Amino acid sequence: MTMLNLLQQRPRIKSELSRRIGYTNGLHDISRFARVVNYLYSIAPASVASLRSIILEQEDVRGTKYADGVIDVARALGLIHKAGTKLTPSDKGYALYAVQHMDDTGESTRALLLYSVLESDGEATLNLLDLLANAADSTSLGELLVDRLLRILELRECWAKEEIRTKAAKDMVLQELSDSKRRLATAVDIERKQNKSWSAYREERRLTAEQRVNRFYIHTVNPRRSWLKDLGCVQEQGRHQYHVTEMGYRILASFKRASCYPNSVFMLPLSIEVAQLLGVAASGDSKDLFWRATASSFADTQSPAHLSPDDHLSLVESIYPYVKFHLFNEAAIESIHDAMGAQLAANGQYVQRDSFDELLEATFKKFPDKVYRLRQRHGGSGYIAMKSNVGDPSSDADR
Repeated sequence: MTMLNLLQQRPRIKSELSRRIGYTNGLHDISRFARVVNYLYSIAPASVASLRSIILEQEDVRGTKYADGVIDVARALGLIHKAGTKLTPSDKGYALYAVQHMDDTGESTRALLLYSVLESDGEATLNLLDLLANAADSTSLGELLVDRLLRILELRECWAKEEIRTKAAKDMVLQELSDSKRRLATAVDIERKQNKSWSAYREERRLTAEQRVNRFYIHTVNPRRSWLKDLGCVQEQGRHQYHVTEMGYRILASFKRASCYPNSVFMLPLSIEVAQLLGVAASGDSKDLFWRATASSFADTQSPAHLSPDDHLSLVESIYPYVKFHLFNEAAIESIHDAMGAQLAANGQYVQRDSFDELLEATFKKFPDKVYRLRQRHGGSGYIAMKSNVGDPSSDADR
């Protein structure tokens, strides 16, 4: 590990230390982000201004700032990628575009959105779901949730001090945790809100300090509760009364089985890649964690998918036309993996990453006349190209 590796991967390390999308406009309506991916797909690569214009035209949003917040959340969910000044769907975004066009029931789309929420915002969303499962008072949900999030950051600080041996890695992690804890504590500090009124958003300046704190609590709880409702994890029963569904309880149980509930809060493990970067032992439960949990939400029992190279080729052929890059006859392997994962998860199965890579190699060897693997370029696991334009008869010749 080098300092350069740490600096390059700092955004990913930061996101895994606190799987919570920060305070921003645009959190509401999880289905909106599937629509945003569709808007972007048709114009990518596009400027922020171009996508913002479409969102303002197509969505019920309150002005430019809110539209920019929608884009920020789509990026935080890992659905949109920004390179320089241009936006494109990410690998996961291409997969989301694919499943929307392949599954009329919408279940695969729901599975991929759930997976994205768990991966990017799991600690906030799961702890809110757990509070609802324990019938927490709706008027104190925001305070209870923030208490849990601060507790997670404190637990991680203790872990970092004890487990991370390399000074550069430890200093970076402790700094990130300290910054996160400070921002979160400041957001609910009434005295600081009174003293720092000049720094409030324009629409908040007319509010009292207490009202600003309450606004933060509401904005932290309400959008995620709507996500949970749209994803099928809770049902609304009367005004501000929510009941956790069987699907919601299955998700909670899945993460508890994976040892993600220490000290009565949901705290998710680091990925194997980030654990290696930091020089710490990876949790045995981290592998395929979010796909396992997504699959478990759709069925009483979830199981790893077992596909033959023939079945795998059939899935690749069906997904490929929707995920290949504009003007090129190639697609990211990650897009194929995520689209396949969503389709299988909706049937209670999950894709084991190691098995997927092995299956991919077996497919390449068995069908060299149909599919081949391009060299890895700028990260990720490489690209797939089809030797004929499968499922896309209107395409030009292979490039």
